[in-house]
Amino acid sequence: MRIWKGLAAGAALSVLAAFPSYAGHWVHDGNGRWWWQEEDGSYPRDMWKWLDGDGDCLAECYYFDENGYMVTNALIGMGYEVNADGAWVEDGTVQQKVVAYDGTVIGNDDYLITLPDSWEGNFYITQTEECLRVYFFPLKERAREIFEVHRVGSLEEKRLITAKMSGKQELGWCRGYYYICGTPQGSTMSGYEPGEREMIRRMTEDFEKNIMKYFEFQ
Repeated sequence: MRIWKGLAAGAALSVLAAFPSYAGHWVHDGNGRWWWQEEDGSYPRDMWKWLDGDGDCLAECYYFDENGYMVTNALIGMGYEVNADGAWVEDGTVQQKVVAYDGTVIGNDDYLITLPDSWEGNFYITQTEECLRVYFFPLKERAREIFEVHRVGSLEEKRLITAKMSGKQELGWCRGYYYICGTPQGSTMSGYEPGEREMIRRMTEDFEKNIMKYFEFQ
């Protein structure tokens, strides 16, 4: 069972949107039953819950029965379907929503970035083999990219990427790949309130100033 993709579900769409979760972990017993353990030791029962079980900033929705066990392969409430992994699906497609990043350590097999604790819950990430992007979180539809870290395999690729970035900084190389960090050019502040703009400014400034301290090769 692919539990690392997250789990939960409920009775009405308004309820589905009400319980994002950024902490806790999955637990299972010898009978193959799964439940979600919160940091305080409690667990959801008889409810839907959005969970980002793998920290990819995409939460899936799961339903937990009256005993706290995740429900799989069932129709719940007004006909909401959960699949074999327990995730809410519509027309066979797993439903997801963007949630804030639940921590301050980001990375992959090649590197780690450890950000200040004040960043926790203020950003979300997208990551591919070639690029990590970090976005200020307030609302998905108003997300503003703060910085990028690129993993590139040739000098020509590096030249093309760095030409499109401002405040770029070469971080070094690992396993034959170059690592470059910078802020995207022309990234807009439109839609943000003054306080949010100031937070973005401080987060960006802090990262650009301290990136070499945050960044560690594996």
